[in-house]
Amino acid sequence: MKHKTKSIGFKLWIYFTLFAAVILAVLWLLQTVFLQNLYNSMQKYQISKIADEICRAENIGAEIDALAADNSILILLTDEDGNIIYSADEYSPSYRSDAHGHGGGQNPYRAGETQNWQEQTYRRLPEHYNDFLEKLGADSSVCYTIDREDGGTLVYGRRLSDGNILYMNTALGAVGSAVAILRVQLCAVTFLALLIGLFIAVWIAKRFSKPVAELSEQSLKMANGDFDLEFNKGFCSETDELASSLEYAAAKIAETDRLRRDLLANVSHDLRTPLTMIKGYAELIRDLDGSADAGKDAEIIIRESNRLSLLVNDILDYSKLRSGAVSFKFERIDISALAKKTAEQFSAVCRSEGVEIVTDIAPQKYVAADARRIEQVFYNLISNAVAHVGEDRRVYAAVTENGGFIRTEIRDNGSGISDDELAHIWDRYFTSKKRGSNGLGLSIVKEILTAHNARFGVDSKEGEGSVFWFELKKV
Repeated sequence: MKHKTKSIGFKLWIYFTLFAAVILAVLWLLQTVFLQNLYNSMQKYQISKIADEICRAENIGAEIDALAADNSILILLTDEDGNIIYSADEYSPSYRSDAHGHGGGQNPYRAGETQNWQEQTYRRLPEHYNDFLEKLGADSSVCYTIDREDGGTLVYGRRLSDGNILYMNTALGAVGSAVAILRVQLCAVTFLALLIGLFIAVWIAKRFSKPVAELSEQSLKMANGDFDLEFNKGFCSETDELASSLEYAAAKIAETDRLRRDLLANVSHDLRTPLTMIKGYAELIRDLDGSADAGKDAEIIIRESNRLSLLVNDILDYSKLRSGAVSFKFERIDISALAKKTAEQFSAVCRSEGVEIVTDIAPQKYVAADARRIEQVFYNLISNAVAHVGEDRRVYAAVTENGGFIRTEIRDNGSGISDDELAHIWDRYFTSKKRGSNGLGLSIVKEILTAHNARFGVDSKEGEGSVFWFELKKV
């Protein structure tokens, strides 16, 4: 689970989902919490622009009529005493008072009176006009809201250059009802946006993570020695460049690995002849010279030559197995007989060292395998067990049937293997703290069993010994 939470696909999905959530949260705030304030601010800005247009107009009456009708706004032009000079709204444009030669009689209302009323065609001043004049005072302009349950009104006033006063009033309207409708819509929009965003996020995550996962898989194959790889390109320039770099690295590593294998194979092959000659001359010296010291020295030369010959043979076998130069001859063989034969060969050698090979081999168990190579597996595993035999000086070899497979186990009661070393026990020349170097024996076993598509492994605990096992399909 930890690996998945660190993947690029999961992170892209998380980031995209968070991005969608933030966008929706901002949308909710703007459309619900801040909608009234935003609406009021826009109305203040709009009414200020209308006042500017009135002040710039050559025909102020026509401009007031047009702006009042277009913007659903009440506009009054009064003198400092509150006498209406010109007024208009969206329903009643073009009213002028008699005091200025345009109406049918004197405006009955003055700013100092306590009642607001009109007769016949006279327009009535707003009830709060006296408060408006107080707020305006000596300032050039004033803008404020009057709150009511229906949303209130926005009042704007400006003192003109000729001393007259421009008064404007517009209803703000109740945004609450609109907010309720928006909430319903936003709920649906949020659900659909999150649902669609989820699918898009999954698609983007897969789209972006797929080429990276492919490159990672190819890199693992390179680590396991497979350099014949084909990298997919075309997703983006960065992954294409990475793929090209990996292709170049794979080619170079493959070339280096081939040269290494060739060198090991050639050196191992060339060492065989001088080793054989050294061993032969040492045996000749031992046989011809009767002195005890000469015989002892010759015996050391022979023993070390044998040891070096075995090492050279292991290197050569391992190089051939790694390079694929070994051809396997698969046939139906009796693995029980093969295991018994190898154990008997070791028993004769181990008696001098006080080691006993204990067998529990079920008879006549057949598998499809290369007999020579499987015999080599038995030899290496038993040799490894003898090298790490416990105090009981016993090595156990067993062949049993396990379902549709034939299972072989080689067990010792030695010091065992620690958990952190188990994963590396099959590596060539791996050195254990307690077991020393395992040379190439187990690495050769791994190559042979891998070529047979066998299941294999090791079970071990420190102080309790080790069990090396492999399973081949029964035939």
